[in-house]
Amino acid sequence: MRRRGMGMAKSGNRRTRSSPPATALASAITTSSSSSTNLEETASPYFLPQLIPLTASRLTTLEDFFALRAACRAYRAHLPLSSSNLASQGPLLLVPHKTSASEALFHVPLRRILRFRLPRTPLAHGRRSPTCFSRLFTPQDLSLTCFHSFGCRVAIQRMSANASRPEIRIRHLLTGERARLPDPPECVGGVLFSDDLILAFTPWHRDIYYCRIGDAQWQAARCDECYHVYSLMFVKGTLYALIYPNYRLAVVELDKNYVVLSFLGEELSPQTVPKSSVAWLAECQGELMLIIKIRLYRVFQWGSGERKWARTHSLGGCSLFFNMHEFAGCLGPDHPGVRRDCLYFTGSLGNWSEYSLVDRSLHEIIADYPGQAVRKDFVPLAWVLPSIC
Repeated sequence: MRRRGMGMAKSGNRRTRSSPPATALASAITTSSSSSTNLEETASPYFLPQLIPLTASRLTTLEDFFALRAACRAYRAHLPLSSSNLASQGPLLLVPHKTSASEALFHVPLRRILRFRLPRTPLAHGRRSPTCFSRLFTPQDLSLTCFHSFGCRVAIQRMSANASRPEIRIRHLLTGERARLPDPPECVGGVLFSDDLILAFTPWHRDIYYCRIGDAQWQAARCDECYHVYSLMFVKGTLYALIYPNYRLAVVELDKNYVVLSFLGEELSPQTVPKSSVAWLAECQGELMLIIKIRLYRVFQWGSGERKWARTHSLGGCSLFFNMHEFAGCLGPDHPGVRRDCLYFTGSLGNWSEYSLVDRSLHEIIADYPGQAVRKDFVPLAWVLPSIC
């Protein structure tokens, strides 16, 4: 169903012109040292550098933000990559791009592919990262690539045809920082980030794999035989799990090879979570949430005092983003192109959906963009939220 109203889905399938060539953007963003010096000398009397963060917080594309940041040294000093400076940046989709045979960032409200230079970041063995997104996949192995994201951090899981184990890499799409994790023992369905701690798991399985960036191998922690992990979520540094088969909430501690569960409240009834439903844990402004999909969606908020789930029809104007099986982030009210009190999900066929808690409307949108790779099978997509950096 195509959406014709306001919000992100407004321009879901319209074709518009693509963004300017990368060379034009590069010349606009990359300035010579002499021009930067001249700008720095002349800008201060007319536009104080102290006002730059206020200006940047109202820019709605990363191209504009990085162009402003590259204008001079004074501007760069006042524009660190922070949530406040990127407050007005709307959601992006990390998408496969046929023209460059690599990934690209698709600005959903503006219907444009964004291209901008990344800062150079030192790598191992004295190498330096390229100034644009590194190649993550090729058309031949596209169907074997999965994205997991939270904010601006992305985990790329790729399984080559001749490899016995998948490969997972972590990439921060704004700073260019990246790391390769140890190869996990099997393909995983979900990846979570908490500072330098990385968790990997597969729903309905007993094992949680965890490691810190720089570790030589994953550590495997296992639940007792009668418990299986269905969904995981970090909220304020605490790891929560929804445990199958009774969908009971628990606090999780990883004790070497064991998953220690401290259960909270009662199990959810079959009426709340029918057999054919899907459930996700999420976070909204520091509160633990539970999303259940039957035909449409039901949203519950955890009450720590009552120790039970309470159904809600409002997210306080916020919007929640999910990558198929996992939570990708929460945006507060007033982000450009985002409807309030909505849930956004990526699909498996190059599509995404928007569900409104206000009018209970559900809209499926094809991610139609310039350079789209035409495929009929699995197409990886992931939400990227620049304001969560």
